[in-house]
Amino acid sequence: MDLKKQIEYWINTALDDLDSAELLIKNNKAIHGLFLCHLCIEKAIKAHVVRCTNEVPPKIHNLSFLIEKTDLTLSEAQLL
Repeated sequence: MDLKKQIEYWINTALDDLDSAELLIKNNKAIHGLFLCHLCIEKAIKAHVVRCTNEVPPKIHNLSFLIEKTDLTLSEAQLL
């Protein structure tokens, strides 16, 4: 898959998960909705990893590790 399609994949699946998260939260399933919110953030970061590195992102869920692969700068408080 080319890099543009990789980025589109991560962004589109993040948006789909965000729609699902909203429905879950509205239906009193906050824990599951918040889990999907975490996945949305992860997928958005993975899209940015592709943009910054021109490589497929690693198959991990560690947001701090993924952020280190990008040009993003977060404070210590934001990483907690």
